[in-house]
Amino acid sequence: MSEYLPIVSSFVLVLSFVPLIRKIRKNRSVSGVSLLMMSFGVAQSSYFIAYNVFFERFFMVLPFVITGSLSALILYYFIRYNASSKQRNQLALLLALSTLPFGLLLAKDIEAAALLNALTYLGLVMSSIRVMPQTYKTIKSGDVSNLSARYFSLQFLAGGIGLAAELSLGHVSVAHVLMFVMILLTNAAQLGCIQYYRSKPALA
Repeated sequence: MSEYLPIVSSFVLVLSFVPLIRKIRKNRSVSGVSLLMMSFGVAQSSYFIAYNVFFERFFMVLPFVITGSLSALILYYFIRYNASSKQRNQLALLLALSTLPFGLLLAKDIEAAALLNALTYLGLVMSSIRVMPQTYKTIKSGDVSNLSARYFSLQFLAGGIGLAAELSLGHVSVAHVLMFVMILLTNAAQLGCIQYYRSKPALA
């Protein structure tokens, strides 16, 4: 049973984007959604895709292709609906910086395997903290009109399933456990922020 948990976690992760994208399309706005959070989503997916393709772990490529593409789709809506010229430049800079490490593959004294291993650890860090910029933006702006609680709920669920899958392994990775714990904590904090700001008018 435990071998199916990563598949279930990936499916829930992909499913989590559906309510968020539907809300953005309905409101024709991405205001309140963190540009940095979605940029981290694109970057970490590209690192994991490169790692899995290089080491021929092709069964792990599809979930990251889908989640990376969905994060990129939200960035597209950001440009289409809300972005100022300054924000467009910020997005271009963020994406350029995220692809910059791949340029090191051209260096003769750097092994591709070592570089891609390092990038996966960078991807793990991004996975761990990617919701933090969203929480900061939510607290700063109080704007939750385009945020979906179901998105963060399903992200939380996917993190819980991923943690269960990791703990069921014979050799547990401390880095992976810490990543999943951070995913649970950051998504729980964001859900708390959404509920708080949505209930504020009722308390007024």
